[in-house]
Amino acid sequence: MMHERGIVRAMAALALLLAGVQPVATQGDNYPSRPIRIIAPFAAGTSVDVTARRLGDAMAPLLGQPIVVENKGGATGTIGADMVAKSPPDGYTLLLGTVGTHAFAVGLYKALPYDPLKDFAPITRTVVGGFNTLVVHPSFPAGNMREFIAVAKAREQQGKPLTFGSAGVGSPGHLITELIKQATGITAVHLPYKGSSLIVADVVGGHVDFFIASPAIAVPQVTGKTLKAIAVDSLERSPFLPGVPTLRESGINNVEAQIWVGLLAPAGTSRPVIDKLHTTALKVLATDTIKQDFDKDGLVIVTDPSPDTFRKQMADDIDRWPAVIKAAGIQSE
Repeated sequence: MMHERGIVRAMAALALLLAGVQPVATQGDNYPSRPIRIIAPFAAGTSVDVTARRLGDAMAPLLGQPIVVENKGGATGTIGADMVAKSPPDGYTLLLGTVGTHAFAVGLYKALPYDPLKDFAPITRTVVGGFNTLVVHPSFPAGNMREFIAVAKAREQQGKPLTFGSAGVGSPGHLITELIKQATGITAVHLPYKGSSLIVADVVGGHVDFFIASPAIAVPQVTGKTLKAIAVDSLERSPFLPGVPTLRESGINNVEAQIWVGLLAPAGTSRPVIDKLHTTALKVLATDTIKQDFDKDGLVIVTDPSPDTFRKQMADDIDRWPAVIKAAGIQSE
């Protein structure tokens, strides 16, 4: 009798255990059962916003649910990132974060409202902003980096250092320029702007000496001869401007910047859900159609074979960029 009772208790305990693990085991299969939203932590029309909408439109049919993109800009993307960090970890609120929200911000802000590693579950990088180009006015007295550095140092000795524009304090263009300054020893004064079109106008007008331009800006300006390209910040030459050497070819090493945009969920999101999102994202990013769309924007598709690979990239960037920011003495606006 006692033996039978023991068996009954054991079977009851096993049933309870199975009941407890069953939802986790099948969560990936049941997900998603309602619409998903992707938070783009920058304004509409930015590369992050465009990427979020393009990715959402492509993933929705495969997941069987609509994907809605919401723009929550402000504080260099940290407002939107914090919103997702504090959202339920159920896979229905995702973030299209950037190296800015997860590495630059660590150096720019004394107290972030979120931990970029502990508060997020990485899924995959999606695109990298490559082939950024150092551009100057056509009359600028330098045609390559060696001559550019010589002009910069001569201007510094004259007490009239070069000026450069960027889309704001802590923006990719700002920090890439700081990397170049640190690698070459030149001096240049930063002029933050509210938009790239304003920077172009001032460089073309001769009011600012140079800036780091994305392909979408650099290619039409350089081919139209309204701006001159000095070098591109990438491991290989730009297919859009193949005649322009890389910084590495110009003798400046370790300046390449992986300005990535990636898909993340709140920490605690179940691995089956993360894996389903990862598999779906990689599937759509491997199609020729979406690659051609990103090529037009000068964005290179870069995905991670696993979410853990993405986490390592984030950790490496958190080690790298705050040190660059500290050395440059940059503080958030």
